[in-house]
Amino acid sequence: MAAVIPYDGKDPLKYLYTTAHQLHRQMGLDVIVVDTGFHLYPPYVKRIRQKTPGVAGARYDGFTYALKAGYDCIINSDSHLIFLDDITKLCRTSTWSSTYHHPHLLGFALPIKIYSSYIAVKNEVLTWCSVVNHRPDHIVMTNEPLYAVRRHVLEDIVHWWARYTTYALDNIGLLFAPEGEIIEAPYIHIGPLDRGKPTRRKPSKEEAERFKKEVWPRVAEKIRSFESSTPPQARVCLPLE
Repeated sequence: MAAVIPYDGKDPLKYLYTTAHQLHRQMGLDVIVVDTGFHLYPPYVKRIRQKTPGVAGARYDGFTYALKAGYDCIINSDSHLIFLDDITKLCRTSTWSSTYHHPHLLGFALPIKIYSSYIAVKNEVLTWCSVVNHRPDHIVMTNEPLYAVRRHVLEDIVHWWARYTTYALDNIGLLFAPEGEIIEAPYIHIGPLDRGKPTRRKPSKEEAERFKKEVWPRVAEKIRSFESSTPPQARVCLPLE
């Protein structure tokens, strides 16, 4: 098992060190960090220089390295997480699995199971919808960073991360995976007050058009049960174009 962490330098290194320490020392995971600069990492971290642009590109570079290295289960992580449970349990899945995000505000972790996200087209406009309330059986994908993908699944879908390099499209590959699972392994974000505001670029016109024509027909089929759920799920959708 290996954990892939994209690192863009916006988070303080102390958070990355905390995350990597938990992953390796406490859970026994090999840690692969993908970055564009040069930073000093603990000796157990394998650093990969990012070649493919965007957050999704960093994931693509890390995933393809992990596949070539022979790992059977690859976990995607952010660089500023504290794990409240052993996340290696995510690798019990036969396809891919995600878990719940517990928001961390002003030093207090709120035990609230919150959102999944998905991409939608509403009235010909590309949108990103964050789910405020959900039932686990209606989750189609998460846009939060903690999930595990088994090797045989990742081999089939990894190319999608290379194609969609825009924020909010960076986990699009999971929409083309077999049905996933929700496995309880809660975690929290750390340092929300001094992490800085990340840059979130809208999709280019070409990316948006490609999504509508090539991806959306398949995505729509997958989220139909979510959209028609009773009672309707509470969500907020923002235009990406």
